[in-house]
Amino acid sequence: MSEEKYSGNEVLLLSGVGTMEAEIIISKLKSYGIPVLKKSKGIGGLMEIYTGVNSYGSDIYVPEDALELAHELLGHAGDDETIE
Repeated sequence: MSEEKYSGNEVLLLSGVGTMEAEIIISKLKSYGIPVLKKSKGIGGLMEIYTGVNSYGSDIYVPEDALELAHELLGHAGDDETIE
């Protein structure tokens, strides 16, 4: 699958995801050709560089037209999920 087939605005898939969980989710989505954007909350990105851990969590975004497939791949019921 090609990542170029998806277009449109990015939408929030998950919020408050830990560093290791985020990397696993991103790898799974990319393996199915879904482009992913990870945004760190607060100073979490800087903390992740220095310590390897982001205690603030990250948000994961996918293209709007790939949202349903992303939910299916992650085993969601199609609802937006917040992990705290």
